[in-house]
Amino acid sequence: MPINATAGGVPDTNSGSFSNLDLLSSSNVKPEDNRFWAHMGAIYIVSAVALVLLLGFSKDVSRLRARFMSTLPRGGESHSVLITDIPCLDGHGAAAPVKAMNKLRHTISKVRAPGQSDFKDTELGPSYSSPYEGYKAIEDEVLDPWADARNQLAQGDAESMVRNEMETTYGADKVVAVNVVYDTNKVDPKLQRYDQLKSQLSDITDDFISKIKRRKTNIKRKQITLLPALATKWAKEKYQVGAKPVKVDALEYLPGEMDHLYQEMKADRESIKDSHVPAAFVTFNDRACANSAATGLQTYDETAWRVQPAPGDDEIIWNNLGMRYKQRSARTIIVWAVFIVILIFYLPVTAAIQAVVNLDNARKIPGLGKVADIPFITQVLQGILPGLVLKIFLIILPPILALMAKFEGKISVSTVDFSVVRRYFIFQVFATFIYQFLVGSALSNIQGMISGGISTIVPLLGVSAAQTATFFMSYIMINALGVGMGLLRVVPLIIYFIKDKLAGTERAKYRNWAKQPFSFGTNVANHTIILLLGLAFTCLAPLIAPFCLLYFTLALMVQKYQLIYVVTLPYQAAGRMWIDCFNQIMTGIYFMQAMGICVLLVKRFNFALLLLPLIVMTVAFHVVNLSLFKRPWTLMSLKEAAVLDARDHGDVSPSEVEAVKKKYLSPVFKVDEEEHVRVINEAIQVDKQLKGEPNDLRLEEEEEDAVKKTEDV
Repeated sequence: MPINATAGGVPDTNSGSFSNLDLLSSSNVKPEDNRFWAHMGAIYIVSAVALVLLLGFSKDVSRLRARFMSTLPRGGESHSVLITDIPCLDGHGAAAPVKAMNKLRHTISKVRAPGQSDFKDTELGPSYSSPYEGYKAIEDEVLDPWADARNQLAQGDAESMVRNEMETTYGADKVVAVNVVYDTNKVDPKLQRYDQLKSQLSDITDDFISKIKRRKTNIKRKQITLLPALATKWAKEKYQVGAKPVKVDALEYLPGEMDHLYQEMKADRESIKDSHVPAAFVTFNDRACANSAATGLQTYDETAWRVQPAPGDDEIIWNNLGMRYKQRSARTIIVWAVFIVILIFYLPVTAAIQAVVNLDNARKIPGLGKVADIPFITQVLQGILPGLVLKIFLIILPPILALMAKFEGKISVSTVDFSVVRRYFIFQVFATFIYQFLVGSALSNIQGMISGGISTIVPLLGVSAAQTATFFMSYIMINALGVGMGLLRVVPLIIYFIKDKLAGTERAKYRNWAKQPFSFGTNVANHTIILLLGLAFTCLAPLIAPFCLLYFTLALMVQKYQLIYVVTLPYQAAGRMWIDCFNQIMTGIYFMQAMGICVLLVKRFNFALLLLPLIVMTVAFHVVNLSLFKRPWTLMSLKEAAVLDARDHGDVSPSEVEAVKKKYLSPVFKVDEEEHVRVINEAIQVDKQLKGEPNDLRLEEEEEDAVKKTEDV
């Protein structure tokens, strides 16, 4: 900054707007000035420090991931894999294809050589025969996973086929559990309705219990309106619902409707056990086999038997397990096309906003000129408003990207978040950085470009490139304030305060605060884009560095506190998100070097091309680092798996096998019958209490259980 400030390169009147902050940037350095040696040296130093830190972080992530994986219990994600694209399970490929070329190929591939008793395989060569006795080429029917699946399904069921496939590869003693995923699309709407009724009945029961404890008299019973279009057949018959809505007593209707749905689901569960989606969870006896299965190639056909580490059961998106590779690939193309369209349509909007919030343009708007000259308004327009407006437009994007990822076929919450991190970062790079950089540079010097002609465009952009850092400083400050306000959690506090006042019991209050959500997809992408902005401008406009320091200091304090004490993590990714962070930080380093060499060339610094070796070394570092650490960031080493298996002493126990089987069952099969009976019985006892009939309602035990549950959490 002292080198920039003392350069004295104040541009002429055609150079556009120029503030005192720009005196501290490279915009104040005259063309061909030897001061640019300092900027070149700064780019080399910052790049070297960043790369050394990244190397250290990469080693730490590999080590910490290995330590975390060693803490996972047996029988769950550590010993299980998810298999997708299983042949023929959903009917796809179940019919054997009949093709004349196949018959012809099999006819000519086996011919008897003159004077020999063995067949020769002409497909491997016109005169090929194995020089080793007893070694012949595998038959196509064995190599073809679809033909093999058809043969196995003809002899057994889906579970036996999956088990046989894994036992053939890893041994019969290594496979301990197989959970073939059922097609529950028919039952899922009933389960969703059942969960809503259960939650509604629990809340109503809690409210009545609270009033009974307070010795209230003449408690008004709650009623529910049944709409003819939404009422079930059972409800229409029982309550005689015709063309008009009917009001019914909640404590009489909800238990009956819940039990009716529960019985329907029990019957449906039996009927869908012969209907499968092409996916299964397989649990092995040791980590070594699970790791080998998750990282190996099961068949030569990549559209069949695709194996990956099993996600946690609480983050699985069950409806997406039925998609096959080709369907997911087609949807991925559609999603990227939609993403590009959103980006293209977003850019003109940001350009219009950039033009309006520009102070000079704002003064030209009729009626706004005098207002814009007020000192306070001027400071807001120059400092806060541009970044605030851009931030507001970006807030709505992550939920849209999450929906796109689910449509794409992501099978878990973590993979949805990874997709949001990647696409949200890409979107911000183009919309927040590149487009705002180009538009900001052009708008701040539009008059100079018009009056000076085409020949002045390049020099003016060289001046204005560092000037646009002022906008990004305001944007970083807005993000820092947003992160700081996250400690107060104003909106969640207001929502909790309202719900807490409406909650009737300790159990109802517990549900309000027990699980506070946290989105890695949004937060990680926000951190990396701020780091990109800081790296890109730190050598041209060093004043941006303190703003980045403020942001990351607040982010460290606030989000570390929240992650430890406030929010409930939706999953544990075991460091798998670091590869996205690494690539995005490397993108920031590339932008810093590219902007540096471009500005130096525009400023006619004769030695600007000396930055090219640095770019080459950075690319080499990126490639080598990924080749060294990509697999340790996402996979478990075979030695680590063997060491952990030796530590566990023995096979997976029968109780652990049963737990795994329940763990990877579809939610339709996890409805707790005891909980179902308890909720309905509690409602029945409350109903009797309100009617003055003898009952078994124990208010003291209810309160003690709720308080103990809260204390345990």
